Amino acid sequence: MRMEAMDADGLRQVETWLADDPVGGAVFGGFYGDAVRRWAPLLEAPTRFGRLVRDDAGPIGFVDLEILDAEAEITYYVAPDRRGQGLGHRTLALLVDLAREQGATSVHAGVEPANAASLATLRAVGFTDHGEDEYGDVELTLDLTA
Repeated sequence: MRMEAMDADGLRQVETWLADDPVGGAVFGGFYGDAVRRWAPLLEAPTRFGRLVRDDAGPIGFVDLEILDAEAEITYYVAPDRRGQGLGHRTLALLVDLAREQGATSVHAGVEPANAASLATLRAVGFTDHGEDEYGDVELTLDLTA
């Protein structure tokens, strides 16, 4: 598995995945579903890293990492036809490695409580649960200094 910098084709792939995914589209579609217009300009920032994740069979999904004050805020997505193969764990490992490489000391994720697969994946790699935020998302963090 590998990550590639997000380009115009990758942005269009993200939009296609989310348009065809009722669950992922509902969660991520408001922002990433309009990736070409909304996400592309943000990827110019030196603290923002969007990547397309691939393996030899093709695109798996995407990741988004933003680092502010050494805290990485992450989003990751696995395409519907690639789910259930353990790729979420591997994608998340690549994302955590990228956060470390970019100098983050902690990683933060907010997840809708109904997204049991993502919550299980984050907890399995060591994220600590901090309960729900004011929007109802489950807040999780991973300390990279330990």
